[in-house]
Amino acid sequence: MLTIQKFAALAGTTRRTLIFYDEKDLFKPKKKATNGYRYYAYDQLYTVTFILALRRLGLPIAEIKQLTQTTDASALNAELKKVQQQLKAQMDNLTILRETLNTRFNQSVTSAPVVKNHPFIETVTPQSFCRSRQSVACTDAEIAEIYAEFYTQLGQLKLMDQQDSGFLTQLPNSDANGYSTASFCILKAISPQTATGDLPLIQKPAGEYLSIDTTNDLKGICISLQLLSEYIQKNDLKITDQLWQMNLDEHFTTKGASPIVRLQYQLQANR
Repeated sequence: MLTIQKFAALAGTTRRTLIFYDEKDLFKPKKKATNGYRYYAYDQLYTVTFILALRRLGLPIAEIKQLTQTTDASALNAELKKVQQQLKAQMDNLTILRETLNTRFNQSVTSAPVVKNHPFIETVTPQSFCRSRQSVACTDAEIAEIYAEFYTQLGQLKLMDQQDSGFLTQLPNSDANGYSTASFCILKAISPQTATGDLPLIQKPAGEYLSIDTTNDLKGICISLQLLSEYIQKNDLKITDQLWQMNLDEHFTTKGASPIVRLQYQLQANR
């Protein structure tokens, strides 16, 4: 007979684990002395190592109890099949987490200070975006509803990958008066391997864009749109009808956007 300490060492487990199994009526010592000391037989090693293996596979105590009381191999296979499916789901989730973090830390982060309400021209590289459904009412409630729906479909972890996000609005001529009622859709930049399900995709063309940074509120955006309009007229520029409103921060505050946003219009080639 072996003391609990020696048996635990032989089985590659701990004294505390053996006591726990005893208390749960899962694995009992061969003999318990009047002073409470537990003693184990060598033959019990095979049972306890089987139990330890099942625990390592993730089976709960109650299920292990049932399995140790039956000789039906199909019952064990059925339980282990469940474990296999659970492990696959966990591994899939871990793969998504790893890809999210890899994408985040592979993004180039610019540290240039933001100068608000100052139009400038920048060169933009082509980029693929996933987009939400088009808005109708443009209310706070609708923005929140579309935002929740969009990131439920795309996956909320996409919020953490630090890829570009924002809105696309049809707003010809940088018309500040039409902004508050203009239809929009939510955008999120994606990698080629991103699973987007049924969500539609859109390409942001490469080229020169007339841009301006501003606060994410109606007054600030309308002022910036007016400044863009004046800049366009002064410099005899031509723009497309699509307003790209891009977040400059990953922390969204109101209307699903960052405190400071960048408004962009692509310049037409014949300017």
